[in-house]
Amino acid sequence: MLDYVLVRAGNSADASNSIIVDIGLGGLQLRTRQQLPTGEHCTLEVGRVDADPLILKGEIRHSSPIQGSELYASGIRFKPESHEDRIAIAEYVHAIFQRQCDLLAT
Repeated sequence: MLDYVLVRAGNSADASNSIIVDIGLGGLQLRTRQQLPTGEHCTLEVGRVDADPLILKGEIRHSSPIQGSELYASGIRFKPESHEDRIAIAEYVHAIFQRQCDLLAT
Protein backbone atom coordinates (compact mmCIF):
# COMPACT_ATOMS: atom_id res chain seq x y z
CA MET A 1 0.00 0.00 0.00
CA LEU A 2 1.20 3.52 -0.65
CA ASP A 3 -1.21 6.06 0.83
CA TYR A 4 0.04 9.56 1.54
CA VAL A 5 -0.13 11.17 4.97
CA LEU A 6 1.00 14.42 6.58
CA VAL A 7 2.40 13.98 10.08
CA ARG A 8 2.43 16.82 12.61
CA ALA A 9 4.38 15.97 15.78
CA GLY A 10 3.36 17.63 19.04
CA ASN A 11 2.03 21.15 18.54
CA SER A 12 4.21 21.83 15.51
CA ALA A 13 2.68 23.62 12.55
CA ASP A 14 5.24 21.90 10.29
CA ALA A 15 4.16 18.65 8.67
CA SER A 16 6.27 15.81 7.34
CA ASN A 17 5.19 14.28 4.05
CA SER A 18 5.03 10.53 4.49
CA ILE A 19 3.89 7.32 2.85
CA ILE A 20 2.01 4.59 4.69
CA VAL A 21 3.61 1.22 3.98
CA ASP A 22 1.79 -0.98 6.50
CA ILE A 23 -1.35 -0.63 8.60
CA GLY A 24 -3.45 -2.47 11.14
CA LEU A 25 -6.12 -1.60 13.68
CA GLY A 26 -3.46 -0.63 16.24
CA GLY A 27 -1.33 1.65 14.11
CA LEU A 28 0.72 2.10 10.97
CA GLN A 29 4.23 2.24 9.61
CA LEU A 30 5.47 5.20 7.57
CA ARG A 31 8.41 6.17 5.43
CA THR A 32 9.57 9.75 5.96
CA ARG A 33 12.52 11.88 4.90
CA GLN A 34 12.78 13.33 8.42
CA GLN A 35 13.24 11.45 11.65
CA LEU A 36 10.13 11.79 13.81
CA PRO A 37 10.46 12.49 17.55
CA THR A 38 9.85 9.22 19.40
CA GLY A 39 7.31 9.44 22.21
CA GLU A 40 5.56 12.53 20.81
CA HIS A 41 1.85 12.60 20.14
CA CYS A 42 1.03 13.42 16.54
CA THR A 43 -1.77 14.25 14.16
CA LEU A 44 -2.04 12.26 10.92
CA GLU A 45 -3.82 13.70 7.91
CA VAL A 46 -4.41 10.82 5.50
CA GLY A 47 -5.10 11.84 1.92
CA ARG A 48 -8.01 10.12 0.20
CA VAL A 49 -9.02 10.40 -3.45
CA ASP A 50 -12.75 9.98 -2.95
CA ALA A 51 -13.25 11.83 0.37
CA ASP A 52 -11.93 14.55 2.65
CA PRO A 53 -8.65 13.77 4.42
CA LEU A 54 -8.94 11.46 7.41
CA ILE A 55 -7.59 13.09 10.58
CA LEU A 56 -6.21 10.65 13.16
CA LYS A 57 -4.34 10.99 16.44
CA GLY A 58 -1.36 8.84 17.30
CA GLU A 59 1.88 8.43 19.20
CA ILE A 60 5.26 8.05 17.49
CA ARG A 61 6.67 4.77 18.85
CA HIS A 62 9.89 4.57 16.83
CA SER A 63 11.71 6.30 13.99
CA SER A 64 14.96 4.91 12.66
CA PRO A 65 17.05 5.31 9.50
CA ILE A 66 16.77 2.73 6.74
CA GLN A 67 20.23 1.58 5.67
CA GLY A 68 21.21 2.51 2.14
CA SER A 69 18.45 5.10 1.89
CA GLU A 70 17.63 8.67 2.88
CA LEU A 71 14.39 7.51 4.49
CA TYR A 72 13.26 6.70 8.02
CA ALA A 73 10.94 3.87 9.09
CA SER A 74 8.53 5.23 11.69
CA GLY A 75 5.85 3.43 13.66
CA ILE A 76 2.72 5.22 14.88
CA ARG A 77 0.28 3.79 17.41
CA PHE A 78 -3.27 5.05 16.98
CA LYS A 79 -4.62 7.05 19.94
CA PRO A 80 -8.32 7.47 19.13
CA GLU A 81 -10.04 10.12 21.25
CA SER A 82 -13.63 8.99 20.69
CA HIS A 83 -15.81 6.14 19.54
CA GLU A 84 -16.16 7.90 16.17
CA ASP A 85 -12.36 7.94 15.83
CA ARG A 86 -12.23 4.18 16.44
CA ILE A 87 -14.92 3.62 13.81
CA ALA A 88 -13.04 5.84 11.31
CA ILE A 89 -9.84 3.82 11.87
CA ALA A 90 -11.66 0.50 11.46
CA GLU A 91 -13.41 1.66 8.28
CA TYR A 92 -10.16 3.00 6.79
CA VAL A 93 -8.23 -0.20 7.57
CA HIS A 94 -11.10 -2.31 6.20
CA ALA A 95 -11.16 -0.24 2.98
CA ILE A 96 -7.41 -0.77 2.51
CA PHE A 97 -7.71 -4.53 3.04
CA GLN A 98 -10.66 -4.63 0.63
CA ARG A 99 -8.65 -2.69 -1.97
CA GLN A 100 -5.75 -5.16 -1.61
CA CYS A 101 -8.12 -8.13 -1.98
CA ASP A 102 -9.61 -6.59 -5.10
CA LEU A 103 -6.14 -6.15 -6.60
CA LEU A 104 -5.24 -9.77 -5.88
CA ALA A 105 -8.47 -10.99 -7.46
CA THR A 106 -7.76 -9.28 -10.79
